[in-house]
Parts: sequence; structure tokens; C-alpha cells
Amino acid sequence: MQLNHKIIPQRNINLRFNLSETPQYICLDGKEQLLEEVFFSGLQDHFRNAYLKLNGKVDMLGVCFLPEGFFPFFKIPVSEFKNQWLGVREVGFILATRMTERLKEAPNVVERLTILESDLLSLLDDRNYTPENFRKLFNVLKGNENSIQIAEFCQRNNISMRQLERMYNKYVGVSAMTFCTLNRFQNSLNQVLHSDYSKLSDIAFDNGYFDQMHFIKDFKRFAGDTPKSFVHQNNSILQIGKLT
Repeated sequence: MQLNHKIIPQRNINLRFNLSETPQYICLDGKEQLLEEVFFSGLQDHFRNAYLKLNGKVDMLGVCFLPEGFFPFFKIPVSEFKNQWLGVREVGFILATRMTERLKEAPNVVERLTILESDLLSLLDDRNYTPENFRKLFNVLKGNENSIQIAEFCQRNNISMRQLERMYNKYVGVSAMTFCTLNRFQNSLNQVLHSDYSKLSDIAFDNGYFDQMHFIKDFKRFAGDTPKSFVHQNNSILQIGKLT
């Protein structure tokens, strides 16, 4: 197939394996760059004029990490991946080459998933787990992103804003406020993709926006366009796959 699809910011960092012979390119602000056979896509804090381009056989396999679950595997502050698409050689992930060879040889998806699970688990180190105290803070804040201010949250949980931001940048990749905004956008985007609404004000209300204009402003920040134009263009990777 021939693909030239807009990349929309996600709330998770991803690891993607190109298992075909078809080269893949990222077109960023009109400039094409060849992607490595295996690459990471980091969190984006705003829309970038980025497209994934390829022409030929498509055979992709991806790993979508939990928002706070990437660091224990690679021990790299996740903020270093922000707004970037980085090849595994750039970050020193040597195991990826052997993993790719084995994945290509695997006869079916089940075997591929077994290889992924085994090799990724071998990277885990008890000393590098995301701290339990941060996971608790993250889950509480994530569950209240529509109704609580970051400063108020810090005061309630006896933690400084600076300390919270350091932890978010290390374990999630963006600031606490940016992640909450991105997470809310993703929840709204899922409603747009699945037509689970009768009017835009319904989505704004469901996701804690002040009003419809506030929702549209946030949507343009991450999608680069208004919801109506985004649906009409129908050219994003998410729209092709209808991912949740």
C-alpha cells in the first residue's frame, strides 16, 4: 500500500519494528528523513507537521508502553524522546537488531509476541522500576485531570511543583500539566473517531473543558486543525486504524 498519513500526538511512547523490506520515511515540515528499521516515537507536546510515508508491503509490529512504564526497560529519562522519532541505534538499544531478526523469522503473531515479551522482560531491573510513590501520584492526578489544578494537587499531596515536574519529565516525558492536557485530548479524540457524540459541546462537557471553544483550541494544539476539518480530511494514522 501507499501511505502518507498525518502523525497525531499520543499519550504513550511507542517502539516500532519495520519487518518488511519497504523503507519508511517521516516527513517533518516538508523534509523527508529515512527511519531506522526499529525506532521510538516519543510524546509530543504539540502538533508537528509530520507524516509517515511508505510505498510497498507493510509489515509492522509495535509496542505501546504505559505512560509511566517506559523508564524501567531502558533507564533513559523519557523527556529525551519528547517531540522526536529516534532510531534504536541512536539510543544504544543493541538488542533490537537480534530481536528484529527473530521477529522476521517467526511464523505467526503469537510467536512474535512471545519473542517481544521475553526479550523486553530481560531488560527489566528491580533497581530501575518507576517508584511506587510516583505511580500513586500519577494515577491520582490522571484520574482527576478534568477537575483539579496542578498547584492544588501538589499542596494536597505535600510535594513541590518542581519535584513533581522532575518526576514527570523523567518517567513520563512531559510536564504534569502537558500530560493531563494530552490525555484529555486523547479521550476527546477517541469520541471524535468513533462518532460517539451528537455535537462538539457534548465532547467538551464530557471531558471537562470550560466550553466548546476551549475544546477546539486544545484540539488544534495537538491535531493541527479543528475537529470538523480533522474528520473531513480523514488522513491520520489514527483514523486509518481507529485505535483506542
